[in-house]
Amino acid sequence: MSFNILEELTLQDVAIKITDGTHSTVKNNINGKCYLLSAKNIKNGQIVIQESDRKIDLDTMSKLNKRTNMDTGDVLITTVGTLGESALIKDRNLNYEFQRSVAIIKPDTSKILPEFLYYMTLSNDFKSQVEGYSSGSVQKCLFLGAINSIKIKIPAIAVQKKISEMLTSLDEKIEVNNQINKNLEKMAKAIYKSWFIDFEPFQEGEFLDSEIGMIPKGWKVGPVENFFEISIGKTPPRKESIWFSKDRKDVKWVSITDMGKSGLYIFDTNERLTSEAISKHNIKIIPAETVLLSFKLTIGRISITSDDVTTNEAIAHFKNDKNNINEYLYYFLKNFNFDSLGNTSSIATAVNSKVIKRMKILVPEDKVLNDFHYIVSKIMIKIKNNEIENQKLESIRDTLLPKLMSGEIRIPIEE
Repeated sequence: MSFNILEELTLQDVAIKITDGTHSTVKNNINGKCYLLSAKNIKNGQIVIQESDRKIDLDTMSKLNKRTNMDTGDVLITTVGTLGESALIKDRNLNYEFQRSVAIIKPDTSKILPEFLYYMTLSNDFKSQVEGYSSGSVQKCLFLGAINSIKIKIPAIAVQKKISEMLTSLDEKIEVNNQINKNLEKMAKAIYKSWFIDFEPFQEGEFLDSEIGMIPKGWKVGPVENFFEISIGKTPPRKESIWFSKDRKDVKWVSITDMGKSGLYIFDTNERLTSEAISKHNIKIIPAETVLLSFKLTIGRISITSDDVTTNEAIAHFKNDKNNINEYLYYFLKNFNFDSLGNTSSIATAVNSKVIKRMKILVPEDKVLNDFHYIVSKIMIKIKNNEIENQKLESIRDTLLPKLMSGEIRIPIEE
């Protein structure tokens, strides 16, 4: 069977239904057992649910589902903010619905397999069409009419099945690494909580009163700017496209969206800055192993740089000459209640850089930091190595798809 026989159809042609999540205002129900999710919950092909997400009861979810008919095998696409992030629903017993920022595509399986449709959403051609159909100057949107019009080329079902099987085998390895990393993160978080919130290893020692309560003797409390050099990123004039690049030779430019897509470490960015932009606009280059914190629009995303980067002005950088404090800082920020900082903007959710610099931090004595670093740095290295492997697997997967579609790489199909 030839791989070159491709039929070009629109998403509307291959879908039973294309809709989006609820447009209604649904209040958080703290006793709810189900979740109302949004675009931010679609990350790297996964549906990521956190305990802090909006909860709804089963009755509310059932009412919402009557409209969407969302079910296993549907493909999700983000339509507000970060456009074109996608995921395939694999869960058998759904305990979530979505807000309007996510489109729900129910594939006609006589024409296209759910797995194959999902992989098509990862293709450069699909992403290019999403970008072309997007609208909005402040916040990008992708309307359902545009989604209906997106064109894809599909082979016969038997070919779709073989291609999907090959790519799924790579995704399964990625998911294994993701699960390992989740467990490693739980371990590191548990150690942090035991040592620096519950003070379990230090109960036999002397405690002194401080502005944040009783703390072990010898530990310090103060604004983060007393312990770290804190800088803020910068954006060149957006109307002058000459400063921005997709060239991998240029310097990575981290956005909050990039942080949302990353794991523990930032490995890649959607955009880069030219050397001329960095020089002309006096933009700081941030070295590897710097902790980043978002403090505008989406407050509280935390990542660590894997190499030299720049960032936009919504991201703060925390640097310290000590090589034993990064792990502690990362989990301190992960556990910090950013709601306690309030909101210093009347336009959008944000705090200003002065507030960030004045955040109170508890800093243990050096011996404790060294012990924590010794244990947790090993965990974080394992996480980093798994993330690096996932980057390679994703690259192989995304390179394979167009070659399989074009017939450049052939796999046997039973007639």
